[in-house]
Amino acid sequence: MNFEYKLNEQDLIAFNLFHITYSKLTRRSFFLQRYIFSLSFLILPFFLRQFTSMPLGYWFVAFILLYLYWVAYYPKRLKKIVSRKISKMLAEGKHNSVVGTHNLAISEHEIVDRSEHTEARTHFSGIENIVEDKEHIFIYVNANSAHIIPLRIFENEEQKNKLLTSLRQKLVRKN
Repeated sequence: MNFEYKLNEQDLIAFNLFHITYSKLTRRSFFLQRYIFSLSFLILPFFLRQFTSMPLGYWFVAFILLYLYWVAYYPKRLKKIVSRKISKMLAEGKHNSVVGTHNLAISEHEIVDRSEHTEARTHFSGIENIVEDKEHIFIYVNANSAHIIPLRIFENEEQKNKLLTSLRQKLVRKN
């Protein structure tokens, strides 16, 4: 099977955001930053009441609202941070081999991903997992790296399912 497609900045951002929810380590970090760190907002009123004449109740209501805002807003903030970071890296010339035209060839024993600057060969024994989200298929080759296949390259659902079935059968054979 052969596929030719273009990866863009949004594909790279989508992978990084997906990886945050997929990886145990980043998922734990996300949880800590979203919920545990923000609990400090609920401790601050006890310190602030010693320095001001405002009753503790007022401080507590204000910081509860701040806590709820943080928990609700944090995923959007994280998306902005990741988008900005990826855009900056691409502007600096880093990861330019990821964006652009890719030719993905899947043989009986390996996946060959060629772009303008690189060629990556992945034997099926080196694949850790195959995961699909709403817009991409990610073929993980290690904990932080994956071949990114946008679903927009498939003409129909059947073509996508054929690829996934083929890949998963080859993974089963390796085990």
